[in-house]
Order: sequence, then structure tokens, then C-alpha cells
Amino acid sequence: MDINHLEEFVTVAECGSINKAANKLYISQPHLSNIIRDLENSIGFKLFKRTNRGVRLTPAGEYFLKHSKAILKEIQALKEFTPTCAKVSDKLRVSMTKFSHTMESFNEVCNLSENIGEFTYVLNEGTTRDVIMDIANGYTDVGVIHYDINEESNIHAFLEKNELSWKTIANFKPEICISKNHELIRQGKKVTLDALKDYGFVRYLGQYEDFIYNIAKRGRHMDLNNSNKIIYVYGRATLMQLISTTNCYTIGITEFDNQVQMFQVISIPIEGCENSIQFEIITRKNATLDETAQKFIDNVTKRYCRLAEMKSTQKTSE
Repeated sequence: MDINHLEEFVTVAECGSINKAANKLYISQPHLSNIIRDLENSIGFKLFKRTNRGVRLTPAGEYFLKHSKAILKEIQALKEFTPTCAKVSDKLRVSMTKFSHTMESFNEVCNLSENIGEFTYVLNEGTTRDVIMDIANGYTDVGVIHYDINEESNIHAFLEKNELSWKTIANFKPEICISKNHELIRQGKKVTLDALKDYGFVRYLGQYEDFIYNIAKRGRHMDLNNSNKIIYVYGRATLMQLISTTNCYTIGITEFDNQVQMFQVISIPIEGCENSIQFEIITRKNATLDETAQKFIDNVTKRYCRLAEMKSTQKTSE
């Protein structure tokens, strides 16, 4: 059970409306509805009764609310607890949305630190909202997020509310990620989303509002979450392995450094795509970051900027 989902449940209960709660949480109403539905499925009973005026708690929901608030209160106390004997070592605490490009930067910083006598490094992966809340709650110190450029004002308002700073590092058009040995490629056919509609779409579990799964092209909107064939996975390795060994596909951005060599997976631009995915680094306002955290920020910034410059050069040459 995700603690963030408990917080979102409590917000819905207090607002008496999923729509009002979604506005308060800076997420979409369908996203929040999915969270509540999955929470109800995981615990095995209904939390709310839907009415024309919104939602109201079931008797079981009232009981669940009472204990949810108690759990969240205890978690807040744990967040605020700092033992006086806490040992300070070289540390790096990062949260990121699931992109191999960011993982490569984390790996490089870890490799550079192998000979240090003592260190503690942490990497959390989740949705854009998960990453934001990790930083806001002090679980991690540096976050790397992505979102559709059209959501910029909404995301920045949520960051401001949580007293976080951000730095935009790059933006990209989403691309199709597919095996270089895919059936369409072997047959010499053009790889498009329409051509792929009868093949399996692989996506991460629980990331209902991953902006990269919703594609707008030439006035037409395609929500890949409504695909007829979907495979839900949790980990990046599973996703890449599926794509490399089947005719399935997913949506990502330009290729990361070892993508082709490791997985035989290529990235293909989506013709006429109107979306733009923005990447940002987030930290708490006025935070003092460790030297290693700054090294990670420098590394990931250079990586995404280099990739953006490469894409720009390719466009110019075309």
C-alpha cells in the first residue's frame, strides 16, 4: 500500500468530492479516481459511496479514515525524528521518474565514488508526483521529473506549494521504442502508432498519468492507455527485455547511451507529434546540498542537454 495513496484518500474524504480533491492535490480527476479504485481493490472493500453531490464514506471507509490519519501522524513523527548519534557520511539521495538516461547519471556518480571509505546512496523511482513528494517530505534531496509542457503551470504551482525549487534542463518529443528486429522493420514497413495498434503496448504499472502515454498529433489525440493489448510491468529491465525479444513497443524519448548495444532497441520519432516532454531537476528551497548531490545534478544536466543538442543537430541535418 502506497502511503501517498493514504494521503490522497484522506483528502478525498475531507473534500467530499474527487474533483475538489484532485484540484487540491494538483492532479487530474481520472488519475485520482484510479488511485481510489486501486486502493479499494487492494483492501477488498468500498471506501466511498458515489452520489450526485460527490462522495461520502461508507461505514468501512469511516473506520479506514480513522486509522489512515493515525498512520500518517506516526509517519510524520518519524520524518521529523533525527537521532543525535546520527553518523554523517558521503550521501546521495535521489528520486526520479523512470528514465534510463537519469539512471545512467546515478550509475556514473556511484562508479566515481567506489574508492570512498564510507558512503550512503539511495535511489527511488516513481511517478512525477511521487518524486515531488519524496523531496517535499525530505526522503530524498534531488529529484528528476518529466511532464507534458502543457502541464507546466500546474506542476510549478504544485512545486511552489511544497516550497520546492526547479531547474528546467531539456525537453524532447516522445518517440516509439521498439526492437530493431521488429516485424514491421523486417517487412520494410513504416513504424507509426497506427501501424502498431495491433501489437502489444508495454507500460509501467500504476503510472496512470504518465504524460508520455498520451500523444497528440495533427489535431488527433491518442491515449495509449486505451490500447487493446497492454502489458503492465514495474521494472525498467523487464520492460526493455520484453521490447527487445517481442514485437511489443513502448514510448520513451531519444535513445540512452547503451540502449542499442544492451537491448537491440531503437527509438523512432513520432511523425507529426505535437507533444513536448519537459525534464526538470527539483530540490527543496534554500537546501544545502552535499558535494556528491551536486555532482549528480551536474552530470544529469549535461547528459540531458547533450541529448537535446544531438536531437536538434539531427533535425537541422534532415
